[in-house]
Amino acid sequence: MLIFSIVIGIAFGFIAALMAFVITWHEYEKHKLTGKRLFKEAFQAAIFTFGIFLLLSLLIGFLLVRFVINRPMSG
Repeated sequence: MLIFSIVIGIAFGFIAALMAFVITWHEYEKHKLTGKRLFKEAFQAAIFTFGIFLLLSLLIGFLLVRFVINRPMSG
């Protein structure tokens, strides 16, 4: 289950990072940033977004395994 969470986190993290890059690029371009600084700021936003999505996916996968999937049947 945790492997599945990692795969989901990477897939959706990549999509979210791509969108964060495009949005940040567009917004910072309006504020007259250019060249390497524009790329650096957009890339940092993309990496941060990817990391957050991956960590959240792992956390949710862990919580599902710990409290929902391996829950003993009562009664």
